[in-house]
Amino acid sequence: MDNVTHTLIGALLGETVARTTPSDPHGLPADVRRNMLVATSAIGSNLPDVDVLYSFIGGKLNYLLQHRGHSHTIIGAALLAIAAFAIARWLLARRGHTPSSRDLLWLAGVFAITPLLHIGMDFTNNYGVHPFWPLSNRWFYGDAVFIAEPLLWAACAPLVFTFRSKVARFIVAAVLAIGIGLASFSGLVPLLPAVVLIVVIAAMLLLGLRATPQVALAGGVALWLVVTATFAVSSQIAGRRVDKIAATLFPDESLVDHVITPMPANPLCWEIMLVQVREKLVVDRRVMLALMPSLIPADGCLSRSLNIPSSAPLQRVQAGDTAELHWYGEISTGLDELRSRVASDCEAAAAMRFIRVPWLAQVGSDTVLGDLRYDREKALGFAEVALHDPPGRCPRLLPNWRPPRADLLQ
Repeated sequence: MDNVTHTLIGALLGETVARTTPSDPHGLPADVRRNMLVATSAIGSNLPDVDVLYSFIGGKLNYLLQHRGHSHTIIGAALLAIAAFAIARWLLARRGHTPSSRDLLWLAGVFAITPLLHIGMDFTNNYGVHPFWPLSNRWFYGDAVFIAEPLLWAACAPLVFTFRSKVARFIVAAVLAIGIGLASFSGLVPLLPAVVLIVVIAAMLLLGLRATPQVALAGGVALWLVVTATFAVSSQIAGRRVDKIAATLFPDESLVDHVITPMPANPLCWEIMLVQVREKLVVDRRVMLALMPSLIPADGCLSRSLNIPSSAPLQRVQAGDTAELHWYGEISTGLDELRSRVASDCEAAAAMRFIRVPWLAQVGSDTVLGDLRYDREKALGFAEVALHDPPGRCPRLLPNWRPPRADLLQ
């Protein structure tokens, strides 16, 4: 999940707690307590992304494996929470404030919950997390929510009226305006979900204006949970539907995995990547699935640049488009070739600790191993690795995550 969403949801949670729980008359002044809860909740909701301070060091493979790495585990979240709690107590003391035991309990609770909330929100998209390390080093994927979901921003609209700082109010309003602009003019959101998004934002702003802060904030939290649940249920429906389609259209292939991503503000349209095996080939296919083609057909779902040439040399899928399906190409990789390269090349083996939809092909003068999930441009992106021939030096000090496609490499 993007950091704007993490920050807004954290602030929504902190503001809700501050407005709905009584302050201690023997503790912090009410305004200091409220500012503390809102600020620490917003900060705590971003703590696991401390990995941005070091994940870029050491090149592309380091980023792929360190981002959403150890800081996105339950143990990592606990350590970050303890450090943040200690810093917050020191800052309160430095400013001459003496929190009561109840104030400290709320502060500790916010720092205990919000980093875990961050990990849970990151789980909802298709990048993956491994929260149970070191007990389990496998990736977990939610495949349910777009990484920057405007409907979650809409849930935070009441903050425009409940925040006391004019700067904070302006920032929230600006984010909402950006969401409306992207929905209206970016070409990413069809007309129907764009209208729904605008109506929802208007309704939440009206709620924030007319209702008490407690009611408005409770409405925001409720909308956040409803949006997440709606996408989660739709993801399950899309997954079951695409599994049936794959079995019907490609009866000679076994389905290994499907990667599911919704379009922004749109639980009716899903970008799906199929990982299938046919004899000695791994076949990756990219398709748009419309759950209600009578309302929004697949070719009207729009795409995130899926029709622009990618790094992977995609071929045409030998299956026709329908109102329900719109195909965006496929690529085949020799299974023995992939296994051999991973067994003999440390860079390839390291990359496969991240790659979920693998392809291996010659791109120009380079042998490239990539992940079709994030192939959005002709040039090599962050999830495509140009391998060295002969293989280069083994990467060092990288997390030993279980390869998502260990089922293909065995």
